[in-house]
Amino acid sequence: MPIKLQKEHVSLSEVLCSQYCRCAAESDVIVPDVKPDVLKILQISSDVTVTQKNVQTDRVYVQGVIRLNILYIPDGETVGRVKSISATQDFSHQLDIKGAKAGMVLSVDAECEPPEYTLINSRKLNVRSKIGLSIKLTVPTEVEIATDIDGDEPVQTSGMHLRLCSAGSEAERDIIIRERLEIPDEKPDIGELLKIDAKPFSSELKIIDGKAAVKGEVRLCLLYGAADEDASVQFAEYTLPFTEILEIDGLAEGMEGEVEYSVKDTYSEIAQDSDGDNRMAGIELTLCARVKTFKTVELDAIADAYGLNGELIIERSAYNLEQLIANISADAAVKETVTVPDLLPELYRICDCTALPNIENISIDNGAVTVSGFVSCSVLYLPNGGELPIAAFSHTIPFSHSFEIAGIKKDSVCDAKSEVGHISFNMNSAREIELRVTVEICLRAVSPGQTMLIDSMEQNEDAETVTIPSMIIYFVQSGDTLWDIAKRYRTTPDAIIEANGKEKEILKPGNRIYIFR
Repeated sequence: MPIKLQKEHVSLSEVLCSQYCRCAAESDVIVPDVKPDVLKILQISSDVTVTQKNVQTDRVYVQGVIRLNILYIPDGETVGRVKSISATQDFSHQLDIKGAKAGMVLSVDAECEPPEYTLINSRKLNVRSKIGLSIKLTVPTEVEIATDIDGDEPVQTSGMHLRLCSAGSEAERDIIIRERLEIPDEKPDIGELLKIDAKPFSSELKIIDGKAAVKGEVRLCLLYGAADEDASVQFAEYTLPFTEILEIDGLAEGMEGEVEYSVKDTYSEIAQDSDGDNRMAGIELTLCARVKTFKTVELDAIADAYGLNGELIIERSAYNLEQLIANISADAAVKETVTVPDLLPELYRICDCTALPNIENISIDNGAVTVSGFVSCSVLYLPNGGELPIAAFSHTIPFSHSFEIAGIKKDSVCDAKSEVGHISFNMNSAREIELRVTVEICLRAVSPGQTMLIDSMEQNEDAETVTIPSMIIYFVQSGDTLWDIAKRYRTTPDAIIEANGKEKEILKPGNRIYIFR
């Protein structure tokens, strides 16, 4: 006779592939006709955006664009002038993944290393970029998990606690920020806009039914050539807060999530203030907000069962379940004194300092997960005299942080992401800078593998009736559990404890216990 089970329906995502790979992009940048010849490249900065991703049979395809900003000293111009060029590079990458097919969920994170370049001639340079791609492919699955017996059947069950991440969603929405930025009073008028460095940060995410309420800010550094005789290089810094309500189907209150931002596009123009002076910059930023959501489901599944009055027939199936161990974050603070390279002039004033974190290694040892990597810092500064109007150099700083996690094992799978939460600096001298960077690390640890779950059970009416004495004297063997003993003699663990005392004392090997039926 079938025994009716209470089952809980859970929507999960089975990870088919989680992989980090690299690809490259190379292109020649031609100086526009309206720009002067190049004498010396000062700095090339880059931002990367994924524009297309799709899943095909046994492979995935990723396409994107790299936005380049090139600062240079022009040939034949007055000393002190700096010019800039904006350019783009396209990249694509194909990854073979056995079992991939349309309908699966593809998540891609992209990062770009500082570009390398070769100045071919005064009107042409070759730029080479390396892109790191974190690719995860998941399969939505529906699971019915038995959690209890429906009714008063004489059946004993043991539970298995599961902590699972239900299948969430991932959606991208554009946020457009338009501002008119005024140059500080002590700064000269704008002659030419050279570079806009914008870094978005998230401060809050609130999920409600069908919507994600997001708050954040963009820290922006504006570099420009002044409208003076020498076209001196100037900079100004701003903080642009934003709040948006994003419409996303499928979101529900109680979900957890995170939001990541990237700069998709920038537009800028010189504008006049009320006096007709070029002291305003009109800025339009297009941010890509990628909202990832999930819901943590905790339940006690039936791990095993037996009948008190007869034998059971139990059907089980294997499920690939990722049990969530931890989903935590922490800050790793790093500090290092950096010396300006000998070939560059001394510091007068720092214009801008940017940092990009890269995770190199995730290790598990003695109940702890250690995440380590390095931060690539780029410093743009005004020199103290000399022929260069502006100079730049790069420096890498290592970082490491350990998370103490209960239940972590060597075969656990850990994913980590990092971003710079804060960067500051002090000029110790004309050739030394103290850099301080806070790296925000988000770690997600899961226990992978197959889990056997009960699909159905019924009384075995064809089994021979076995007579069990009303009292049994049993000598405990090494490795025995109360569940094993109770199951063997069709009683309950509680009944054994009631007749013999505390569990720790009962299970000492060689101990004599009494079992009553």
